[in-house]
Amino acid sequence: MILYLSAVMPPSSTETTDLTPLRAHYLKKSLIQLQFARELDFISSQGPANVSTLSYLGPPFSPPPKDAQPVDLPFLRYIFRQFVLTFPFMAAAPKDFYSQKLQPFVAAVVSRNLSPTSVLDEPETEQASRKKIVAKVERNLSLFLSGATKLLEREEVVRLTQSDLDRLDVLSKKRQARLAKTIDVFEVNIVSVRTILDKGRIRNRVHDVCN
Repeated sequence: MILYLSAVMPPSSTETTDLTPLRAHYLKKSLIQLQFARELDFISSQGPANVSTLSYLGPPFSPPPKDAQPVDLPFLRYIFRQFVLTFPFMAAAPKDFYSQKLQPFVAAVVSRNLSPTSVLDEPETEQASRKKIVAKVERNLSLFLSGATKLLEREEVVRLTQSDLDRLDVLSKKRQARLAKTIDVFEVNIVSVRTILDKGRIRNRVHDVCN
């Protein structure tokens, strides 16, 4: 996949607003991540009334009604058709598996606002867990598609040397030290006593050992 990015700047624009190779690379990553966030938010929501969001992924799912609002999901459609449907066990699934079984099941799960967490969790925890799962899927898909998408323009990435990593590690430790000062904590030394039994030939001897 090839993506073309261009920036039209007014004549008075300064050098700080130019689309450099470094900015072009990270602009590409940001645009891909934003698009995935929009598509995943739609596909994981209930969507229009009586319309399965999986319908917008195209065949082999049942199509949406003719009067339904059109929704374009280019990235998810591409991932679904190129990488999901090509799995051996997915490709060998019966023709009615997607439209008659998977699609109604997913629609029922989404409509009941279920999440893949324990039934003992609090509602807030379930919602947070669902958001974490969607965010992880979004991050991984964005990373995958960003690596497979090349720009017509030259790209550059930020490369960190060992000195940069050491400097970041020092800054992270300083930040953690500042946070530790603002948190009310105290340390407790726990002392325990064990009873040891030494077995002898005639009699056993019991004594205590402090840890």
